[in-house]
Amino acid sequence: MKRVVGVERKVRALLEQGSLPKSQCGAALLTALRPLIDAGVLAWARCGSGESLLVLESESLEAFINQFFPGTDAGDGDARVQGVAAYRDSKAIGAGAPEIVSVRAWSDDALRHADDHTPAGTLTRAHGVFSLFLGDESPYTLHGRCALIENPTVFSSFERLGLDVALAIYGRGRASDHMLDWLGRPDQSELALLHCPDYDPVGLNEFVRLRKRLGGRVTLHHPANLEELFTRYSKRALLFAPQSQAMLQNLRTVEDETVRAVVALIDRHGAGLEQESLLIH
Repeated sequence: MKRVVGVERKVRALLEQGSLPKSQCGAALLTALRPLIDAGVLAWARCGSGESLLVLESESLEAFINQFFPGTDAGDGDARVQGVAAYRDSKAIGAGAPEIVSVRAWSDDALRHADDHTPAGTLTRAHGVFSLFLGDESPYTLHGRCALIENPTVFSSFERLGLDVALAIYGRGRASDHMLDWLGRPDQSELALLHCPDYDPVGLNEFVRLRKRLGGRVTLHHPANLEELFTRYSKRALLFAPQSQAMLQNLRTVEDETVRAVVALIDRHGAGLEQESLLIH
């Protein structure tokens, strides 16, 4: 939605200058101004060797600007607040509030704060989960073997998997670029990340994305009984979407042996497997 900002700048320049060369009138701008052109508020006219968009009724154009771009000053608040104030759209400006990251820790050393002791393990035992704001320069760092969980049910019952990890992170399906920047920071060289996704094209595609950013520090969780789980609980509908089929085609060319093994199971059963199946029995 950042194009909304660009459209406003062009419309205000049009009002101030009285005209705008056609070369500066992109598709988004013309879509926004189409009602004004149809109503005769604006019109095309020859200007030198090209065309320009002329303002015929400046008062009507100014009224249009005041209606669609209120331009309220929201101070130095969050970008989403600024977007509503200026464009009636919380996503118009872009970046919003710091990302909320939820973790469950079983060691107070797995998550550290640059200035303060952060007993994430103690707080998890007391409250079940620990959450933090992930800003641009986060003071938090991860240490040791951690897991990135795709789905909330497995995240909340992660202990039942019996895996040797010190901390689990709720990735909310697809980890944000912001989170990947945090996980890949040089000061987190001690981090070893176990990725626990759905065993379907979307989940495997996310692992490949993580691997590109984090390299050998991230591995795919491949339980010993995965083939048995596919046999009993796999779901064909996980492959129906055209996007999933396209991802699966690309995954067949990935060289990672663990990915190849899961793709082979997907092809053999013609289905994917949701990670909640790991909690059965």
